[in-house]
Amino acid sequence: MKKITNIIGKEFIIGIVVMLLAITAYWFRWSPIEGLEYRFYDFGVHLRAKESTTPLAIIAIDDISIAKMGRWPWPRSYIAEMIDILKNYDAKVIGVNLLYSESDANQGLWEVQEILKRLEGEAGQLKNKQLGELYNVLKEAEKRLDNDAALSSSIEASKRVVLPFFFALSTMPVREEIKLPEYLKNNSIGITNPNRFLSAREIIPPIAAFASQTAAMGHINVVYDSDRAVRSEPLFVNFGNRLFPSFGMQLALRYLNYDLKDVTVSNTIRIKNINIPTYEKNTMLISFNKGFPVYSFVDVIDNKVPGTQFKNRIVIIAPHATGIGTTFITPAGPNIPSWVLVANVIDNILLNNHIVRLPWASYLELVVLIVFGLFLALVLPRIHAGITAIISAALFLGWSAVGWFLLVQYGYWFKVMYPAFLLVVGYIVTVSSRYLFTERAKERVEADSVETNKMLGLSFQGQGMLDMAFEKFRKCPVEDESVKDLIYNLGLDFERKRQFNKAVAVYEHIMQAGEFKDIAERINKLKSVGETVIFGPSGGRKDATVLIDGAETKPTLGRYEIAKELGRGAMGTVYLGKDPRINRVVAIKTLRYDDFEEDQVAELKQRFFREAEAAGKLSHPNIVTIYDVGEDYEIAYMAMELLDGSDLTKYTQKENLLPLKEVTRIISSVASALDYAHENGVVHRDIKPANIMILKNGEIKVADFGIARVMATSRTQTGVVMGTPSYMSPEQIAGQKVDGRSDLFSLGVVFFELLSGEKPFGGDSITTLMYNITNSPPPPVRDLAPTAPEFCESIIIRLLSKEKDKRYQRGKELANDIGRYMETFGE
Repeated sequence: MKKITNIIGKEFIIGIVVMLLAITAYWFRWSPIEGLEYRFYDFGVHLRAKESTTPLAIIAIDDISIAKMGRWPWPRSYIAEMIDILKNYDAKVIGVNLLYSESDANQGLWEVQEILKRLEGEAGQLKNKQLGELYNVLKEAEKRLDNDAALSSSIEASKRVVLPFFFALSTMPVREEIKLPEYLKNNSIGITNPNRFLSAREIIPPIAAFASQTAAMGHINVVYDSDRAVRSEPLFVNFGNRLFPSFGMQLALRYLNYDLKDVTVSNTIRIKNINIPTYEKNTMLISFNKGFPVYSFVDVIDNKVPGTQFKNRIVIIAPHATGIGTTFITPAGPNIPSWVLVANVIDNILLNNHIVRLPWASYLELVVLIVFGLFLALVLPRIHAGITAIISAALFLGWSAVGWFLLVQYGYWFKVMYPAFLLVVGYIVTVSSRYLFTERAKERVEADSVETNKMLGLSFQGQGMLDMAFEKFRKCPVEDESVKDLIYNLGLDFERKRQFNKAVAVYEHIMQAGEFKDIAERINKLKSVGETVIFGPSGGRKDATVLIDGAETKPTLGRYEIAKELGRGAMGTVYLGKDPRINRVVAIKTLRYDDFEEDQVAELKQRFFREAEAAGKLSHPNIVTIYDVGEDYEIAYMAMELLDGSDLTKYTQKENLLPLKEVTRIISSVASALDYAHENGVVHRDIKPANIMILKNGEIKVADFGIARVMATSRTQTGVVMGTPSYMSPEQIAGQKVDGRSDLFSLGVVFFELLSGEKPFGGDSITTLMYNITNSPPPPVRDLAPTAPEFCESIIIRLLSKEKDKRYQRGKELANDIGRYMETFGE
């Protein structure tokens, strides 16, 4: 009884339930797993593809042919001409993969025939010489215009043409006899079990003038799998209790000098001594090969292709141009033209190269499902987790490899994904249940294990979960020197994360067992630091920093090691940092949440990361590159390209003004950068000299994309104004929605200042300044900078227009104007 209880445990029940679910999915062909099965099948079919040696050629009605011979559809006389050419080349079978189900709609022919009827109705007048000559001319014209007659004549003379027809398929077989023309009966055979075949409710054949003259006809229907891909060929379709072969099969039969009388249909399809294995509904799985020779229709017409390329071959005339014909998704790829399916069907039949679902394949797959299910239910719960993982992986890889090998090497298709899926899902569910059911008991046992707690603590520490690591380390005896070392290193990690109060708690925990290294000195230093450095969101300070004077450990932000402070701005402090993973030096701009009102933090975070993401997508030589963005406790940070240079602020002073050529180069570079950013939906909102960098190598960089918008989150922060007032556009001051033209206005202010050393708008207060920006025109720049050329004046006037629509609409327009004027100016 106890043994039975042990066997019928939770894991046993879970294994059996998962197995039954997998068998149900297999039985009903659950689409997610079936989709995986098709991907596996397509990969195997792709790998087994090889160069075809079938005597087959394709004449493609391609884009080049249509361009040279006229728009599609062509006159049917073109096809007739091609059939005549191929007959002369001694092609063995000609397949015309075009469905001519209606007579040619030729208005000219109808008119000529109507005139001929009238003349023939007055036969006595035909004795008149002129009317007789007219009658003969019209008869000749009728002959030339009658494309159907031309094609019918060529088909009849060739005696080797195979034409397609099409079925409207039905889910239920049509059991009653349907009266069929003789030419359709001749292309069909009797049937004994209609349920084993695809059925049709309607047939769309070629017109009788063509169908009655063909050597054979076959259907061009395809069968779609659940993912809308074509992987098989319906060799026969039941219509009116008669079986009609496919177009590809008829071509193969004609090439082998067989006809439908030589075909036997049972569990497989036999053509004399050729056996064709079939799949569901007597379809044939297609093994896709490659390398079929394709020739352009116009090249064959122009005698550019030797006739020997078609002698004793199957030649298929098929559409291959863009927009004509039908394309399919197949294992060979998407957008595959219909002739590829036909060619591969012929190739498979003639070379006996088939993909086979063996009769017992389903039984084997069910057996494997049951074996894997019993493994999950009986074996997996009884062995160690590590061994379980190895055995499960071996079963998964072994079964998948066998299935893949049999498909690629021999063409035997076994559905490997259902057992593989059972193994993976069953393993995950069983192992997860084991964890859920036994974790509490394990924790009580592991609490007494020092080594286990050490490993857990190190694991948490490695993942950055320092609090949980300290919780595990506290369960270890602190008197142990190795434990002291572990906890000491944890304290250093807390220091690096600027959690100084927690670092003190860690060191004090070590102190319980006596002095160790320099922990006493560290405790004193950290306590003094705690009086001046922010520890949490309640004491926001503008001069807060992540660097501590005299600290022996390098602080970090995310994965970046902080080396020194580079400067401070409205957003926060900028640091020099290093990414230790790739040893890259970066500038890190920080934003402290506790510098803002508590109810604004959520909006601030969302806007900061949204603006950083948008700016990070910008890749332009004149825009500072943003490498990374992240959040480390109460600090958001942005890692960006480290620049070696200075901003333009000092060059706005009259004694440091740059030459005209350099100024126009800077403005042009910034305009190009802004144009790129605006094109990608990013507006700067704070263009000013301090945000434009000129590097030592002369490169121009625009910095701080999106920062102004982030800072706008804190509307109550004292002393912080959205943007920089002197460089604001009128619409910014009015609080309207801004676009790239606002940045161009600000760039106009910078241009004015770089030329003259003065700002275009001033005022003794912010109110006056804002009034002047929105209402007063700027002074002529040449009054302040007489050496500036006239084109600078006109550009600045346009940039500083109060109305957005009168400014430059794109940065590239400004850059182009500057370049054109500078060429004219002779610079």
